[in-house]
Amino acid sequence: MTDLRFLLLYSLCLGLCLAAIQALQRRPAPPPPPPVEAVQAVAIALPPKPEGARAASGAGEEGYRYTEEGCEAREGELRDLCFHQLAMQRSRSDLEGGLLACARMEREEGRMECQSDVAEGYARVDRDASLAVCPGIGRKKWRDQCVFGIALAYAKVEPEWAFRRCDEAGQWRDFCRHDVNGEIAEIDVDLALAHCAAEEGDLLRRKSCWHGIGKYLARVDVDAAFAACARVPAGPEGLYRENCIHGLGWGASESAGAAFLASCGRAGPEQDSCRLGVAYNLVRFDPALALEICGGTQRADLRGQCEAFVRATGSRR
Repeated sequence: MTDLRFLLLYSLCLGLCLAAIQALQRRPAPPPPPPVEAVQAVAIALPPKPEGARAASGAGEEGYRYTEEGCEAREGELRDLCFHQLAMQRSRSDLEGGLLACARMEREEGRMECQSDVAEGYARVDRDASLAVCPGIGRKKWRDQCVFGIALAYAKVEPEWAFRRCDEAGQWRDFCRHDVNGEIAEIDVDLALAHCAAEEGDLLRRKSCWHGIGKYLARVDVDAAFAACARVPAGPEGLYRENCIHGLGWGASESAGAAFLASCGRAGPEQDSCRLGVAYNLVRFDPALALEICGGTQRADLRGQCEAFVRATGSRR
C-alpha cells in the first residue's frame, strides 16, 4: 500500500511539473529591450584663441578649413561657433571677410567677441586697420578687449608701442599691462623691469606689473625668472618682490605642478609667496591639493589669504 501511495504521489508531482513546463514554453517571449539610441555627435574643431596674430595660411588649424556652406548647415550655437572660427580663419589675411563672418552670427554678444578676435588676428597684417575696428564694437568690454588683443599681438614685435597701447585698454588696462609686459620680459627683461619701475598707477597696478614678469618668465625659464625677481625692489611692505615671486610660482607650476614646491626655497624670504602662486594655479584643477599647499605656508597672514582664496575659488568650480 505504501509503495502504491508513493507511486501515485510521484506521478501527481511529475504531472504538475510537466504541465508547468509546457505552459512556460507556450508563453510568448518578452520583447527585447529597446535598442540604445545612437547619439549623432556633431563635432567642430575649435582652435585656441591665437596669442597675437599668426602667419596667414590657406587652411585652418590642423588643416581643417571652415566654409560658409558648412556653417550654414549647422544650427543654433554650433552655427555661431562655426562662423566665429571661419572669421578667425579669414582674419589671418582678410579683415573684411572676417568681420562679414562675424556678422552672420546670431548671438549679439558672440558677434562682438568675434569682431575683437578678428581685429587681433589681423593686427600683424595692418595694425592701424585693426585698431580702427575697436571703436565700432558695441560693448565696452569687447572694445577694450580688442585693444588688449592688438597690444598683445605686438608685445614681442614693438614692445614699447604694445605696452603703451594698454593705456587705451579701458577696463582691461591692468590685465593688458600684466600680460604684455610679461611677454616683453621673455625677450627683454631690462625693458620689462623698467616699465614696472616707472611706478605708474595705484598699488594694484604696480603689483600686477611685477607679477607678470615672474609669471611669464617662469613659463619659459625658471632660472631667468628667479634672477629677474631678485632684481625687483621690495616695494611697500615687500609687495613688489612678493608679487614677482607669486607669479613665478604660478607660471612654473603650470608645467611642473605641485612638484615645483620643492624649488620655492630658492625664493628665500619670499618662499611663502611662491607657495601661494603654486596654490593659486592648482586651485583650478585640484582645490583640495591647493588648500593643502596653503596649509604649509609659514606666514599666518599669507596662509589665511591663501585659504580664503582657494575656498572661494574652489566653491565656484
